Amino acid sequence: MTGARKTDDRGVSLIELVVGMGIMSVVLVIALGGLVEVYRNVNRVDSVSVARDQLTNSFRRLDKELRYASWVSVPGQVGAAWYLEYATTGGCRQLVLKDGVLTTASWTPPATTPGARTTIATDLAPTGNTPPFTVYLPNSTPYASASPGVSGVGRKYQLAHSQVRLRFTGHVGVTSLPLDVLFTAQNTMASNVFSDAGKLVDNDCGKARPAS
Repeated sequence: MTGARKTDDRGVSLIELVVGMGIMSVVLVIALGGLVEVYRNVNRVDSVSVARDQLTNSFRRLDKELRYASWVSVPGQVGAAWYLEYATTGGCRQLVLKDGVLTTASWTPPATTPGARTTIATDLAPTGNTPPFTVYLPNSTPYASASPGVSGVGRKYQLAHSQVRLRFTGHVGVTSLPLDVLFTAQNTMASNVFSDAGKLVDNDCGKARPAS
Protein backbone atom coordinates (compact mmCIF):
# COMPACT_ATOMS: atom_id res chain seq x y z
CA MET A 1 0.00 0.00 0.00
CA THR A 2 1.45 3.25 -1.15
CA GLY A 3 2.23 5.74 1.64
CA ALA A 4 1.84 3.18 4.48
CA ARG A 5 4.03 3.82 7.58
CA LYS A 6 6.82 1.34 8.05
CA THR A 7 7.41 -0.03 11.56
CA ASP A 8 10.73 -1.19 13.00
CA ASP A 9 10.26 -4.51 14.80
CA ARG A 10 13.88 -5.50 15.00
CA GLY A 11 13.80 -5.41 18.86
CA VAL A 12 16.81 -4.75 21.12
CA SER A 13 20.28 -5.79 20.24
CA LEU A 14 22.42 -7.92 22.59
CA ILE A 15 24.76 -5.02 23.25
CA GLU A 16 21.88 -2.75 24.26
CA LEU A 17 20.53 -5.47 26.55
CA VAL A 18 23.90 -5.97 28.25
CA VAL A 19 24.36 -2.22 28.73
CA GLY A 20 20.87 -1.89 30.21
CA MET A 21 21.44 -4.77 32.60
CA GLY A 22 24.74 -3.25 33.66
CA ILE A 23 23.10 0.10 34.45
CA MET A 24 20.32 -1.58 36.41
CA SER A 25 22.87 -3.62 38.37
CA VAL A 26 24.70 -0.46 39.39
CA VAL A 27 21.45 1.19 40.46
CA LEU A 28 20.42 -1.87 42.49
CA VAL A 29 23.81 -2.07 44.20
CA ILE A 30 23.62 1.60 45.20
CA ALA A 31 20.02 1.23 46.43
CA LEU A 32 20.75 -1.93 48.41
CA GLY A 33 23.88 -0.38 49.90
CA GLY A 34 21.83 2.57 51.10
CA LEU A 35 19.19 0.31 52.66
CA VAL A 36 21.81 -1.79 54.41
CA GLU A 37 23.43 1.35 55.86
CA VAL A 38 20.05 2.63 57.07
CA TYR A 39 19.27 -0.64 58.85
CA ARG A 40 22.78 -0.73 60.28
CA ASN A 41 22.41 2.75 61.75
CA VAL A 42 18.99 1.88 63.16
CA ASN A 43 20.38 -1.25 64.82
CA ARG A 44 23.32 0.72 66.20
CA VAL A 45 21.02 3.34 67.74
CA ASP A 46 18.78 0.63 69.20
CA SER A 47 21.80 -1.18 70.69
CA VAL A 48 23.12 2.00 72.31
CA SER A 49 19.67 2.77 73.70
CA VAL A 50 19.30 -0.74 75.14
CA ALA A 51 22.76 -0.62 76.72
CA ARG A 52 22.20 2.84 78.19
CA ASP A 53 18.80 1.90 79.63
CA GLN A 54 20.18 -1.30 81.14
CA LEU A 55 23.09 0.46 82.81
CA THR A 56 21.01 3.42 83.96
CA ASN A 57 18.40 1.22 85.63
CA SER A 58 21.07 -0.93 87.23
CA PHE A 59 23.02 1.96 88.74
CA ARG A 60 20.00 3.64 90.31
CA ARG A 61 20.18 1.09 93.12
CA LEU A 62 23.89 1.72 93.58
CA ASP A 63 23.27 5.44 93.76
CA LYS A 64 20.81 5.00 96.63
CA GLU A 65 23.14 2.70 98.57
CA LEU A 66 26.41 4.54 98.02
CA ARG A 67 24.82 7.89 98.81
CA TYR A 68 24.34 6.76 102.42
CA ALA A 69 27.49 4.66 102.78
CA SER A 70 29.50 5.43 105.91
CA TRP A 71 32.71 3.68 104.81
CA VAL A 72 34.19 2.73 101.44
CA SER A 73 37.15 0.40 100.98
CA VAL A 74 40.17 0.87 98.77
CA PRO A 75 39.31 -1.05 95.60
CA GLY A 76 41.61 -3.80 94.44
CA GLN A 77 42.09 -6.69 92.05
CA VAL A 78 42.26 -10.32 93.19
CA GLY A 79 43.04 -12.67 90.35
CA ALA A 80 40.79 -11.77 87.42
CA ALA A 81 38.20 -9.97 89.56
CA TRP A 82 37.93 -6.39 90.84
CA TYR A 83 36.48 -5.77 94.32
CA LEU A 84 34.96 -2.83 96.17
CA GLU A 85 33.28 -3.00 99.58
CA TYR A 86 31.27 -0.38 101.44
CA ALA A 87 29.24 -0.11 104.65
CA THR A 88 25.61 1.00 104.81
CA THR A 89 23.06 1.28 107.58
CA GLY A 90 21.70 -2.09 106.45
CA GLY A 91 25.05 -3.91 106.54
CA CYS A 92 27.90 -4.56 104.14
CA ARG A 93 27.92 -4.52 100.37
CA GLN A 94 30.47 -5.81 97.87
CA LEU A 95 30.81 -4.99 94.19
CA VAL A 96 32.66 -7.46 91.98
CA LEU A 97 33.54 -7.18 88.30
CA LYS A 98 34.60 -10.53 86.89
CA ASP A 99 34.49 -11.91 83.36
CA GLY A 100 32.50 -8.92 82.15
CA VAL A 101 29.77 -9.28 84.79
CA LEU A 102 29.18 -6.72 87.55
CA THR A 103 27.53 -8.21 90.62
CA THR A 104 26.66 -7.11 94.14
CA ALA A 105 26.28 -9.05 97.36
CA SER A 106 25.27 -8.10 100.90
CA TRP A 107 25.75 -9.48 104.41
CA THR A 108 25.51 -8.39 108.03
CA PRO A 109 28.53 -8.31 110.39
CA PRO A 110 30.00 -10.07 112.27
CA ALA A 111 29.63 -12.45 109.33
CA THR A 112 32.32 -12.05 106.70
CA THR A 113 30.83 -14.13 103.90
CA PRO A 114 28.79 -12.30 101.24
CA GLY A 115 25.35 -13.65 100.46
CA ALA A 116 23.91 -14.59 97.07
CA ARG A 117 25.16 -12.37 94.30
CA THR A 118 22.84 -10.21 92.19
CA THR A 119 23.82 -9.28 88.65
CA ILE A 120 23.81 -5.55 87.95
CA ALA A 121 25.11 -5.52 84.39
CA THR A 122 26.74 -7.81 81.85
CA ASP A 123 29.03 -7.49 78.83
CA LEU A 124 31.29 -5.00 80.60
CA ALA A 125 35.02 -4.47 80.28
CA PRO A 126 37.51 -2.02 81.79
CA THR A 127 38.03 1.09 79.69
CA GLY A 128 41.58 0.68 78.43
CA ASN A 129 44.00 0.30 81.33
CA THR A 130 41.77 2.28 83.71
CA PRO A 131 40.65 0.35 86.82
CA PRO A 132 36.85 -0.08 86.90
CA PHE A 133 36.63 1.14 90.51
CA THR A 134 38.27 4.30 91.84
CA VAL A 135 37.72 5.81 95.31
CA TYR A 136 38.56 9.43 96.15
CA LEU A 137 38.85 10.00 99.90
CA PRO A 138 37.82 13.13 101.86
CA ASN A 139 40.34 16.01 101.80
CA SER A 140 41.84 14.70 98.54
CA THR A 141 42.12 16.85 95.42
CA PRO A 142 41.38 14.47 92.52
CA TYR A 143 40.92 17.31 90.04
CA ALA A 144 44.22 19.03 90.77
CA SER A 145 45.61 18.09 87.34
CA ALA A 146 42.45 19.09 85.48
CA SER A 147 42.04 22.31 83.59
CA PRO A 148 40.06 25.07 85.32
CA GLY A 149 36.36 24.44 85.06
CA VAL A 150 36.61 20.72 84.32
CA SER A 151 33.80 18.77 86.04
CA GLY A 152 32.51 22.04 87.42
CA VAL A 153 35.30 22.38 89.98
CA GLY A 154 38.64 24.14 90.21
CA ARG A 155 42.08 22.65 90.66
CA LYS A 156 42.08 23.38 94.40
CA TYR A 157 38.72 21.73 94.98
CA GLN A 158 38.95 19.47 98.05
CA LEU A 159 36.48 16.67 98.65
CA ALA A 160 34.36 16.73 101.78
CA HIS A 161 33.13 13.15 101.31
CA SER A 162 34.36 9.94 99.73
CA GLN A 163 33.53 9.55 96.06
CA VAL A 164 33.26 6.30 94.12
CA ARG A 165 33.92 6.39 90.41
CA LEU A 166 32.91 3.52 88.13
CA ARG A 167 34.38 3.35 84.63
CA PHE A 168 33.48 0.61 82.17
CA THR A 169 32.80 0.01 78.52
CA GLY A 170 29.55 -1.82 77.82
CA HIS A 171 29.17 -4.00 74.73
CA VAL A 172 25.87 -4.75 73.00
CA GLY A 173 26.40 -6.55 69.70
CA VAL A 174 28.92 -4.50 67.75
CA THR A 175 28.19 -1.37 69.77
CA SER A 176 30.50 -0.11 72.55
CA LEU A 177 29.27 2.37 75.15
CA PRO A 178 31.79 4.01 77.53
CA LEU A 179 30.44 4.58 81.02
CA ASP A 180 31.82 6.98 83.63
CA VAL A 181 29.69 7.41 86.78
CA LEU A 182 30.55 9.21 90.01
CA PHE A 183 28.79 8.52 93.34
CA THR A 184 29.21 10.55 96.54
CA ALA A 185 29.00 8.81 99.92
CA GLN A 186 27.51 11.64 101.96
CA ASN A 187 27.98 9.93 105.33
CA THR A 188 31.74 9.72 104.90
CA MET A 189 33.92 12.54 106.21
CA ALA A 190 37.53 12.87 107.22
CA SER A 191 36.50 12.51 110.87
CA ASN A 192 35.07 9.01 110.41
CA VAL A 193 37.08 7.46 107.58
CA PHE A 194 40.60 8.28 108.74
CA SER A 195 42.50 7.02 111.77
CA ASP A 196 44.80 9.23 113.83
CA ALA A 197 47.66 8.19 111.57
CA GLY A 198 45.83 9.52 108.54
CA LYS A 199 45.04 6.07 107.17
CA LEU A 200 41.70 4.62 106.20
CA VAL A 201 40.11 3.04 109.25
CA ASP A 202 39.46 -0.69 109.23
CA ASN A 203 35.92 -1.93 108.83
CA ASP A 204 34.42 -5.40 109.11
CA CYS A 205 32.99 -5.02 105.61
CA GLY A 206 36.53 -5.20 104.24
CA LYS A 207 37.07 -8.69 105.67
CA ALA A 208 34.96 -10.38 103.00
CA ARG A 209 37.42 -9.78 100.18
CA PRO A 210 39.32 -12.96 99.27
CA ALA A 211 43.07 -12.93 99.75
CA SER A 212 43.78 -14.70 96.47
